[in-house]
Parts: sequence; C-alpha cells; structure tokens
Amino acid sequence: MKSTTAVKMLKTVLLISALVILFLACWGVPGFMGHVTYVRPSLSPWVAPMIVYGALIALPVLAAIALLWKVFGTLTNNEAFSLANARRFRQIAWLAAADLVLVLILAAFLIISGVIPAFILLCILAAVYIGVVAVIVFLVLSALVKNAAELKQDSELTI
Repeated sequence: MKSTTAVKMLKTVLLISALVILFLACWGVPGFMGHVTYVRPSLSPWVAPMIVYGALIALPVLAAIALLWKVFGTLTNNEAFSLANARRFRQIAWLAAADLVLVLILAAFLIISGVIPAFILLCILAAVYIGVVAVIVFLVLSALVKNAAELKQDSELTI
C-alpha cells in the first residue's frame, strides 16, 4: 500500500472519529440528559453541568485527534521517526491521562450521588480501561519514536 493511500485512510478514520465525538458531545449527552430528567425530574438542575462536563471530556480527545493528524502528515515525507512526533505521542498520553481523570471524577460523583445505572457503570468502566491503555500505548510509542529518531540522527551524522 502506498504511504499516501495509508495516510488518506488514517486521516479519514480521524475525521470520522472527530465527528462521532462531536456528535456524542453535542447531541448524545444532551439527549441522554433529556431522558434522565424525564425519568427523574429532580435531576433537572444537573442538565447544564453534565452537558458542559460532556464537552470537557470530549476536548482532550479532539486535541489528541489533532495531534495524530499532524503525526500522520509526516508519514508521506518519511519523517515519522522524529523528535516532534515523539513529543506529540507524549502529549497524547497526557491528554489521555487528563481524560481518564475526568472520567474517574464523574464516576466518583455518580457513585457518591447514588445515580449509577448498570449501562452508565459499563460505559465508565470501558472509558477507564481505554484511558489506561491509551496512556500506556502512547507513552511507549513516544519512547520508541524518540529512540528511533535519535538512532536516525546518529546514522545521518555518521554518513
């Protein structure tokens, strides 16, 4: 497969992912909160804060997508193994960690308030798992790309 084709496919996945995240933050969370207040009208004061919180959780994901867009842009020029990409992967790891903290805060709030149906608990557990995996994967990728960039630089200096 040509690198330009691969980059187009990867960027398409990123674009679709960004649209899904925006859809969830702008329509999914408000729609779910509408359902929650229909079932439990006493929770209506929490609609606006939860919509804001949903957007806040989406922001690190969108920032990570933007960083990955830049990383994928380096593939066609054979610049994937660069210190800039290592830094981007490390930034993505920290964004994943920030999102993980936001999800854990939400989980703690829901547990303390006693409002945690099985579906929401399952979603939170999935988000925590994905967050932990993302932090580990992107920290490892950062270290690997940094090592490769340093080896590449050393070999260029040798020639």
